[in-house]
Amino acid sequence: MLLLLLLCLGGCGLLGKGGSEDALSSTSTPEAQADAAWQGGDPIVYKTVIKVQGGPKALEEKMRTLSSLERLAKEPPDSMLALERRARADVKTAKNLLHAQCYYDGKADFTIEESVKPVRVLLTLTPGRRYTLGRANIFYETDPVVPDFFKHRQRETGFWGLETETVPPPSFPRVLPGVKVGEPVIADDLLAAVEALPEKLQKQGYPLAEVLDSSYTLNRNVAQLNADILVRSGPPALLGRIEVRGVDDVNAEYVRRLAPWKPDEDPWDAELVEDYANYLRAQGLFRKVETKPLTEELQPNVREGAASLPLEVTVTEAPMRSVGAGARYDTDTGFGVEGTWEHRNLFHNGEKFKLSVPVATETQGLKAAFEKPAFLSREQRLLVDASALHENTSAYESMAVSASGDIERRLSRFWWGSVGLGGESGSIKDNEHDEKAYGFFGPRAGVRRDTRNNVLNPSDGTQLAVTLKPYTGFYGESFNIVTGTIAASGYYAPFRKDGKPDDKLVLAGRVEAGMLTGASLHVIPASLRYYAGGAGSVRGYAYQSLGPRDTSDDPLGGRSYQLVNLEARYKITDDVGIVPFLDGGMVYRDELPRILGDMNWGAGLGMRYYTPIGPVRLDVGVPLQPIDGDPPVQIYVSIGQAF
Repeated sequence: MLLLLLLCLGGCGLLGKGGSEDALSSTSTPEAQADAAWQGGDPIVYKTVIKVQGGPKALEEKMRTLSSLERLAKEPPDSMLALERRARADVKTAKNLLHAQCYYDGKADFTIEESVKPVRVLLTLTPGRRYTLGRANIFYETDPVVPDFFKHRQRETGFWGLETETVPPPSFPRVLPGVKVGEPVIADDLLAAVEALPEKLQKQGYPLAEVLDSSYTLNRNVAQLNADILVRSGPPALLGRIEVRGVDDVNAEYVRRLAPWKPDEDPWDAELVEDYANYLRAQGLFRKVETKPLTEELQPNVREGAASLPLEVTVTEAPMRSVGAGARYDTDTGFGVEGTWEHRNLFHNGEKFKLSVPVATETQGLKAAFEKPAFLSREQRLLVDASALHENTSAYESMAVSASGDIERRLSRFWWGSVGLGGESGSIKDNEHDEKAYGFFGPRAGVRRDTRNNVLNPSDGTQLAVTLKPYTGFYGESFNIVTGTIAASGYYAPFRKDGKPDDKLVLAGRVEAGMLTGASLHVIPASLRYYAGGAGSVRGYAYQSLGPRDTSDDPLGGRSYQLVNLEARYKITDDVGIVPFLDGGMVYRDELPRILGDMNWGAGLGMRYYTPIGPVRLDVGVPLQPIDGDPPVQIYVSIGQAF
């Protein structure tokens, strides 16, 4: 039995990730320089043929993606010598590829046929036998210490943390996870498994874990690769205090309060630290967020044998104020613009305050929104909205002020819940009544589940929202009503890229329904009724055009509604896409919608131009059941996906 220590570059491909790629970069640059330096002679037009003898077809495809001959084929060399240099570079790359795929006896060679036109370069790979993983043993410098606190931990689960579960104690494998002994192993996969060892320990309370040494040897007698890894676990540690650097306008204590742990109460978890950093980045307060453990300030034996490791958070603050504007165009409602002013750190604790001034055919006025993050708890936020608006639509004309306040709390990983109060008061004139005063007020509650991977342009995940709003109010006479809505949307990318959903094609769908009970239609102010039709509901139909009509054939609104939206979002390039769509919906006088029955449908095609702030949307829709007097085509231009 002969054991060879694989320490030579280009050997088994285990001395660095992607050994074949390293070989490619090291040979292509001198080759390109040699070609450029050659003077005289006609360009050598050639064709590359890659042949794998006695091996899988996949090797040919992998080699083709790495080949200098293939990559530089449109830049023919000026001499046979230069062409030979390319071929020799590919031979070296091919050997590294074979070794990286566990063909350690693999060979590669080339021949050049000058007598044919174009010149034929034959690159031949002979993989030979494929080696399997004989062993992948892990050794520890010293036996890891596991404090009792790490062995008997509980964590909150379920809605509002009402349930608990036992947290498994740290594990210290003796065989490398992620690979299988007795099977072939790709070099990159083996290296990735070794790199993951300390990362796993750093998530289980051992922040200083590291690989001290790794040895890879071949047993050619039995065609096996053997791996021996030496690991230092380091001391067990808790997530300690947080030192905040770089803050000026933002309160450092606020930054600490956003951490999802309390100092010296949870084992060190590198993944939790990264989640914390990403959470800070998402606040819109910082250009840059960096974290690192303060290893020199490690405090031993703080709790039941566990040390305390402080965390340093260094930030670079971003501008706290911004001015913006948006515009839209719909065939039925015309142009609309909205200017905004936002302050993202009003009282130095991440409070967001936004003023908006919409100016459109159907709406003009002023809107204000305030958000207080980490309100009484990290997982809670306070939301306050107010507006003073003049609305003039086909269904009604109103002048009203409104205000609402909600507390939203994260209940679990994907679930949020909210409770609040809201009301509106003003005057309104609809197509059946002269102008008169109205007002309503009441509590509300809702739950939301959101697993979307991107809020602005999702390609995967779902969203479900349920709201309930009981109101008491007056409109000529007093009324008491209850409104409720349910909306669900889903996004599916059938293709994958690097193991993640590829947004080349995204199938998107939404269903929504609402009900209003407790009073007849004429007692309810027109602004509280449901409407459908237009850019946000059923494209192809005029704004508010679907549903009951009054004696003048104008929209009346209803007490229930339902919507269905289907889209296929296809990217032609990274920046431009097309979106065929089908929308359906209807509004009803009844308290409950007629599920999937008696709906009007619209279809069309949209264009998307993708920008960092979201896609610019152009949709052209046609009604499949035209309404007399409405345009045969509707055009919508705005920012953001339809849903």
